[in-house]
Amino acid sequence: MDGFEFVREELLRLGLTLKSESIQIKKGHYLLIQGQPLSSLYWIKNGLLREFHDDGAEEFTNSFPSTGSFYLTGFYFGERIYSSFTVEALENSNIETLSLKILDDPKIEAVVRLEILKKISTIKYDQNLNWKLINGRKSFLHRWELFKEKYPGIWYRIPQKHLACFFNVTPQYLSLIHISEPTRPY
Repeated sequence: MDGFEFVREELLRLGLTLKSESIQIKKGHYLLIQGQPLSSLYWIKNGLLREFHDDGAEEFTNSFPSTGSFYLTGFYFGERIYSSFTVEALENSNIETLSLKILDDPKIEAVVRLEILKKISTIKYDQNLNWKLINGRKSFLHRWELFKEKYPGIWYRIPQKHLACFFNVTPQYLSLIHISEPTRPY
């Protein structure tokens, strides 16, 4: 699936045009900040992001959305929900945004609106399930191998401190694993 093509197709059928916007997020800058109202959907054209929660005492890394994936947290409540996470660019990233206000157009039939939201919900569910399976109750080494298998090409682009936070291990422990893995470019 390429971006919001499935939404574009539904709207074209109704004689409406999709108005998405492309934005660039530089490495170290934020797409969203925890507590910010949510009113858009995001598709990562290229780049790597980190989704994390900060409770004031420590950070918890939840996922690493990357090229070709959606970022959809809180989408189904539009502007009535606030982001539970901060989303930081781990490298320069190009993002396509889609305002949820497009779904308020009276020309969009309720059944079409529902189909679009169901499709988005399915995408979100699948992405969340993948991240939860990786960070489940299995041993760290099992989760580490599963992560590398499911997301080849991104694990070595993520700073070690963020990987350690995601896997709930110390950076020192993670570095012991990397000693035997010469493929990680340091």
